[in-house]
Amino acid sequence: MSADIIQAFLAMQKQPVMDLIQNKLQGGENSLDVLIACQKGMEEVGKRFETGEFFLSELIYAAEVFKGVTALLGPKLSGTSGGVTAGGAVVFGTPQGDIHDLGKNIVITVMQASGFKVYDLGVDVPPQKFIQTLQETGASLLAMSALITTAFKPMKEVVNLLGTRRMRDQVFVLIGGAVTTDLVRREVGADAQTLDPYEGIRKCREFLKRKKENRL
Repeated sequence: MSADIIQAFLAMQKQPVMDLIQNKLQGGENSLDVLIACQKGMEEVGKRFETGEFFLSELIYAAEVFKGVTALLGPKLSGTSGGVTAGGAVVFGTPQGDIHDLGKNIVITVMQASGFKVYDLGVDVPPQKFIQTLQETGASLLAMSALITTAFKPMKEVVNLLGTRRMRDQVFVLIGGAVTTDLVRREVGADAQTLDPYEGIRKCREFLKRKKENRL
């Protein structure tokens, strides 16, 4: 079942994807299986983005298609579980002082397509809100996106608060956005920095794997 959905994603045409999914649902296909197939389609888009075959415009378009898919399937998936959220939980936001969200929204959609549960805090998020949401959700992944340098100080405040709350060792901090670099990562105290959504996902998965192994 996955092959035709994957090919529909790679064709970069939203309506044929939506029509195909509607037909599968009407034909009795399980909605969770359909969503997993769509996740595989996004994964294939990601592979082609990483190799340079696809560019940012294709990634953005595929993310929009996937958002349409989840809007369609969402009501049918209530109460289901399984591989859809197997990636772990992420608290994600644009720090205080920055109101840009395009990059954040793209990465969130890619993360959701990769099986992560994402708590989107929006933009201009105060440091304390990040900490509060981590505590409330039990998420062990924190992602912050910035497009202007004024967001660096709030990023550092978030990391410092993790330390004072004795949460730092339990939370993986990932930063991204056009103005971030590895030097910025070191200055704010984050664990990783990337401009590539799929690299970010790999780093998050590596952390979760290490955390699981250390519990054994």
